[in-house]
Amino acid sequence: MRLDPLGNFSRSHRNGELRMDHVGQSVRLLGWCKRSRNMGSLVFLDLRDRWGVVQIKADETEIEPELLAKLKAVRSEFVLGVEGTVIERQSKNPNLPTGDVEVKLTDLKIFNTANTPPIPVDDVVEGGANGADAGEDLRLKYRFLDLRRPSLQRSMILRSEVSYIIRNHFRELDFIEFETPILTKSTPEGARDYLVPSRVHPGEFFALPQSPQLFKQLLQVSGFERYIQICRCFRDEDLRADRQPEFTQVDVEMSFVRETDVQDVLEPLMVKLSKLVGKEAHAPFQRLAYADAMEWYGSDKPDVRCDVKIQDVTGVFATSDFNLFRAAAESQGQRRVRGLYFAGEQAGAMSRKQLDELQDIAKHLGAGGLPYAKWGKDGFASSFKKFISPELDAALKAEFHVEGEGLAVFAVGTEAQTSKVLGELRLRLARTFGQLDESRFAFLWVVDFPLLEWSEENARFVACHHPFTSPHPDDMEMLESNPGACRAVAYDLVLNGYEIGGGSIRIHDAETQSRMFRALGIGEEEARSKFGFLLDALAFGAPPMGGLALGLDRLVMLLVGETSIREVIAFPKTAQARCLMTDAPSEVDARQLKELHITTTAHAAPQTYRAGVMFFESVPAELQAPFHALQTLSHSAKPHSASTITMDGEVVRVETSNLGGPSFEFE
Repeated sequence: MRLDPLGNFSRSHRNGELRMDHVGQSVRLLGWCKRSRNMGSLVFLDLRDRWGVVQIKADETEIEPELLAKLKAVRSEFVLGVEGTVIERQSKNPNLPTGDVEVKLTDLKIFNTANTPPIPVDDVVEGGANGADAGEDLRLKYRFLDLRRPSLQRSMILRSEVSYIIRNHFRELDFIEFETPILTKSTPEGARDYLVPSRVHPGEFFALPQSPQLFKQLLQVSGFERYIQICRCFRDEDLRADRQPEFTQVDVEMSFVRETDVQDVLEPLMVKLSKLVGKEAHAPFQRLAYADAMEWYGSDKPDVRCDVKIQDVTGVFATSDFNLFRAAAESQGQRRVRGLYFAGEQAGAMSRKQLDELQDIAKHLGAGGLPYAKWGKDGFASSFKKFISPELDAALKAEFHVEGEGLAVFAVGTEAQTSKVLGELRLRLARTFGQLDESRFAFLWVVDFPLLEWSEENARFVACHHPFTSPHPDDMEMLESNPGACRAVAYDLVLNGYEIGGGSIRIHDAETQSRMFRALGIGEEEARSKFGFLLDALAFGAPPMGGLALGLDRLVMLLVGETSIREVIAFPKTAQARCLMTDAPSEVDARQLKELHITTTAHAAPQTYRAGVMFFESVPAELQAPFHALQTLSHSAKPHSASTITMDGEVVRVETSNLGGPSFEFE
């Protein structure tokens, strides 16, 4: 097919903006053919651009044969230029913004043809299927086509609008936008770094930034006071639906602030962004201590759209005949009995099958089972009913405020074990019983996090946030004597059960920072090696400072109403950290590796060893296997032989030559 040149053809209108007010006007439109339909004497095209879709109409009896032939050659996803007159549609489409009008074709240009797409490029395809139902691997391989779907285009456009609102918000508050280095120094920040080898400094590496944490603190030392950056960050960690190896942060830092000052800057922004998607948010947001969040919700990012809280009922079972619960009550706090109570007919009517399914979930979360008590229309039922006396039944009703039908589920174990089980079941049951209001946004701040936590793997304390977080002033004296009890001046912003941002007040003096390093087991030499530039900066008049980083991808995901950040990132990676579209990561040319002084196991040259005569009175145990292999080879009739043996877990190729002379027996 001969293609038309673009020439001086330009659009007069966007496809999605045509309305009855445009009837009678001549228009020039550009876009892709969404679909074509030949209805006998009438031919219809749906022309799509990113602003919408409009119907193009042609009557075979009214257009030139050459134009008609060209029109009938058009297939889905052809790139077109259309010229025509806007007319009123006889059969209007109320589901389409442009559904009252159509364009009567007078000329057509075909700028490019298109192969049949391997995936649907619409949200709803024939048969009522959703375009997103195509396999995710296939969608990511052809992401440039997947991005043509209207829902994804809306998400990308909303993401752009969010970025614009964010920049404008901080500009109005006199923040300065900076760009910080992408090639930086590897420092211990929790996750693994992505490393970049240096060609000009053999054996040395840059790291891609996990965050611009150190640089934004240095900018406060430089006196800029209010910093903002929408930046790319990189972390080599296990992936999930709301995590990617490269992601975008809204990074904020301020001088001379307290934690409430930082929070007061962020809350109005969240209100603005909520309005963008028709949601209401009211500042100030709820503030919840970390200890209370774990106690009541079993999570440090609680979804407070459900009013049900976890309750400690250990004391209720102190004299119970139910040994499992009574033993917890007698454990002096090492084990606890905690429970959830859901009121209502639906909760009280849970079937045995449904309760067994819940028990399987609880076991998957690490529980031994899921004891329950149910008050329903058919009376009281419980998995440990024989141990529930009338007095215990009354005590449970009083503890849970049971006034009618309802269901209580229990977990017994350590605080961490019971929080994990009940925190997950709380949300599952709330959705099941319709007690989670998913129509609203619920923001809150979780504050007073632990400063440090013990790492069994590293046999030392590690920072819960990062090593530059300020200890709580009231806990400063415990930094050496009881570091695990110290709280941090740290705060997370939570929306509907997702952490969308986190920050802290920073350490701004060298002495406290050195004390923090010692608490983390980082010696003076290591501290100077890894953070010397920061310690130097703190010694030259660093102001009190604090900040926060918002996860832009996760925030947009929640604004759009998705459950995976891959749906709001233009070109995301898979859960295996691969880009299927570009086939990255991939092998590189050996010349590139040589320039970088890198040898991979795939390219490593085999190592050759020549062995002479070895004398042993007896063969050591660790050499029994290789000697057995050599003995077998020595008895070969061939003058030359080759085989492989495994030594220290590595496969080694062995070549032998029979040089003649006396033979040997290996013992």
